Amino acid sequence: MPAYAIYLRKSRKDSEAEAHGEGETLARHKRILLDYAKKNNLKITKIYEEIVSGESIAARPQMQQLLADAEQGLYNGVLVIEVERLARGDTIDQGIVAQTFKLSGTKIITPSKTYDPNNEFDEEYFEFGLFMSRREYKTINRRLQRGRAAAAKEGKYIASIAPYGYEKIKIPNDKGYTLQIVPEQAEIIKNIFDWYINGFNGKKPGLGGIAKKLNDLGVKPCRHEYWGKEALRDIISNPVYTGKIRWGYRKIRKTAVDGKMVKSRPICSDENCILSEGMHKAIISQDIFDKAQKTLKSLPSPPLGYKKEIKSPLAGLIVCSKCGHMMTMRSSSAPDKPPYLVCHSRYCANVSSPLPLVEKKVLAILNNWVGEYKIKWKNNEQGVYMKSDSEILKKTTEHIKKKIDTLKKQLDNMYDLLEQKVYTPEQFSVRYAAVSKRLEDAENEYKAALESRQKPDGESLCPEKFIPHIEQLLKVYDALDSAAAKNEMLKTIIAKGVYTKEKSGAFRESSADNFTLILYPKLPNTIFK
Repeated sequence: MPAYAIYLRKSRKDSEAEAHGEGETLARHKRILLDYAKKNNLKITKIYEEIVSGESIAARPQMQQLLADAEQGLYNGVLVIEVERLARGDTIDQGIVAQTFKLSGTKIITPSKTYDPNNEFDEEYFEFGLFMSRREYKTINRRLQRGRAAAAKEGKYIASIAPYGYEKIKIPNDKGYTLQIVPEQAEIIKNIFDWYINGFNGKKPGLGGIAKKLNDLGVKPCRHEYWGKEALRDIISNPVYTGKIRWGYRKIRKTAVDGKMVKSRPICSDENCILSEGMHKAIISQDIFDKAQKTLKSLPSPPLGYKKEIKSPLAGLIVCSKCGHMMTMRSSSAPDKPPYLVCHSRYCANVSSPLPLVEKKVLAILNNWVGEYKIKWKNNEQGVYMKSDSEILKKTTEHIKKKIDTLKKQLDNMYDLLEQKVYTPEQFSVRYAAVSKRLEDAENEYKAALESRQKPDGESLCPEKFIPHIEQLLKVYDALDSAAAKNEMLKTIIAKGVYTKEKSGAFRESSADNFTLILYPKLPNTIFK
């Protein structure tokens, strides 16, 4: 029986309708399409639910997965509520969607019409629908941006989240929002500016010292567990605290890099953005703000693009075993000292190690994999060979399950904190959304791990491809000319690594390489298709 899929995506109009109480859009669309499939005896094998409303295919992971599956001819057709849901991006994106469905012979089915991409009349109608969708999107977006700019000039607050020290409130008898001071947070803001300008305990501590003082006092920021220098820099440079509204300070800029569109948000100068008197009250005076800016501008600027370039071959691969945060590289100011792999979580007890030692350990583990897998495959011990991976998957599944339970408890505790008025409704909304997203990701990860465990042994690993791939990496690794190239190769083999170190190498009974590193391999049926 032919297989079909459903693709669901929420548009901006849907979000506005939900705000007026018209119900959850994706659920309604799913019900309509499932009823259509049942009525027409169509077998639905997968439902793709896009929870983001991105302009391009690159910003929509479910669309990327749908196109990849359609290319393999998995579906006879895809059901959508309307063809405009498939692509509202530029001409390239529309061409990718149209070509994928045409070459794979996948039909596009809506409740009102079925489009056969191999029928020239349907193809023209489909392409025209995508063109009109793009035109409508640009018109709506242009109107929306004009409205936002006009609101900012009127002094209304149009960002989604209020800055620390304020809460976002509806303007009485008018459209839009403004800010209202949160007294206890406003006092912290005043202290931050005072400490930064005048210092405390007889010295100026800088952003790092202020962050440490706030963390030691138990003051919590809105969206994170602890204060960092970056958050304080944003506060000190934000004119919202003087009663102003700034808009367009970090506009999205699109550039082409290696044939791909890359989005960035560079900082604009004040003359290139909107800066107007806000409808809200100031927390600090303009004089204090100007003094803080003078101090801030006297500091050396970070190198251009320093956050974009991958400088560590282990970037995005090694996870802290104690707090779950990603380990990162910290460079040393001394030329004779190596960079370190560290956990930046403020109160994490995991000890750092020289990055070259951790990198050397990674390569040693990969070399051991090759030796062990070759021996087991040569002796035809496929059962044993598979068993090690089954054990890894089992442990991974158990770890994810524990993470899911912890996140569910966090959500329950948030309701208690809201009832006890520890959280404001706005704080609850922001933190609930963040934890819910982490919970959703963990549940998807858990589902994928279960599916991997249930696959037959013959599909689990492919040594004749996996072993040569590792051998090739080990052969060329030292000759690769950049950390980014090394990182890219490692990510084709390693799913993640878990790092643990209890004591610093400064202790006499310990050494710099006294750490534990567990690597989890990627399954070759994911690496090689």
